[in-house]
Amino acid sequence: MKNQEDKVLEYKDRKKFDFVEDDPVGRIEGTTESPIMYHALGSEPKTEHPFNVYHDIKTEPVAIKKTLEVVVSQVEKVAEEFIKRDIKHIVGIGMGTSVFIAYAASSAFWEWARISSEGRDSVELLTTEKPYDFKQTALFAYSGSGSTEDTIAATKKMHDQGAYCVAITSVAGSPITKECDDTIACAGGFDTGGSDTFHYATRLAASLIFALVLGEKKGVEGIDLKGLKEQLYKIPDLMTERWESFDARCRSIAKYYHKVRSIIIVGTGPNFGTAEEMELKFEEMAHIPTKSMEPTRHLHGAIGLTDEKILTILLYPKNRAEKWFEQVAKFTMYIKTPCIAILPDGEDKIAPLMDYVVRTPIEEENLFGLYVVPIIQVMAYYFAVEQGNINPDCQRSNIPKHARAWTMILKPGGH
Repeated sequence: MKNQEDKVLEYKDRKKFDFVEDDPVGRIEGTTESPIMYHALGSEPKTEHPFNVYHDIKTEPVAIKKTLEVVVSQVEKVAEEFIKRDIKHIVGIGMGTSVFIAYAASSAFWEWARISSEGRDSVELLTTEKPYDFKQTALFAYSGSGSTEDTIAATKKMHDQGAYCVAITSVAGSPITKECDDTIACAGGFDTGGSDTFHYATRLAASLIFALVLGEKKGVEGIDLKGLKEQLYKIPDLMTERWESFDARCRSIAKYYHKVRSIIIVGTGPNFGTAEEMELKFEEMAHIPTKSMEPTRHLHGAIGLTDEKILTILLYPKNRAEKWFEQVAKFTMYIKTPCIAILPDGEDKIAPLMDYVVRTPIEEENLFGLYVVPIIQVMAYYFAVEQGNINPDCQRSNIPKHARAWTMILKPGGH
């Protein structure tokens, strides 16, 4: 029998949404007993920890390592096309988790490959015009399933206007690849739980290795690209080495804070994208209202919002924003509101101000953003588990009114 890692790393055509076709009314009415999310995913129903999404998160080191192995030739080809076409700008698009990858990867594109980049929501791009030089613009279309219809439509629009389009997906041959010039296909296939987890990690890893390869081909100076590449390839093993440690710490934090009214997550640079991803996971899995923001957004607005029932989380690799992170940390300490941080080993200015910390062996902020992915996701997962009445696999689709709304609003197979 195949273990969970094997199942996650192979593609299975599971997302058939058969519940819509074979008795939709009965499936919806009985969703509490047999959640339709599991029928949609084709995965085994769970009623207690460990849920399927936990296994998806736990397999991320394996999926990242496999991705870094399988994308090499694809990344080389795309980088060569960048040089050939004299690409000057990257537009990364997606929806939800997918667009957060574009936010997080942009910093690496700027710093390592000296190319400007931006992240945009697929529908925002589809409905809003922006004056690109399309012949020198590359579109990175991020879609885990490769079937997100709005992202496919936005990609077609950009392709028709002359942009060089690249699909970055977990499913080779998926619909989005048909609208693109090239594809970077990551390991992973489909999720077994109801949230994109390893999709985020693998596509971010592929984006980071692309930035390094492009930087090498362009002859970028002043950056230790070789050393950064070596660190990147070590990350899966570093994740595995510390899994038990940060898994236990995240559950300890969840036991203490799972009843908070809401959460504020503070990140900057590439880790503003990390904050957005962490926000989404708290909302999807634990159903806790959460807000991501830069440190100055916190200092110029959230000061009046924060109180003892709101948890603040700092995502702090050592970077140039230290002064502002320290101000946020001191504020939460002065008003006695809970604050925790994810930060590197040896950091000693922010850590003493925190209620809890989760330590990482990575300090470089772009690589930090990849290493912390399972941490930010498993923490949200445990906030759901500790509440006791939430199935983190289902995004509330195990409640009939939510299941009914899903099937009415979201076209089956279109996301």
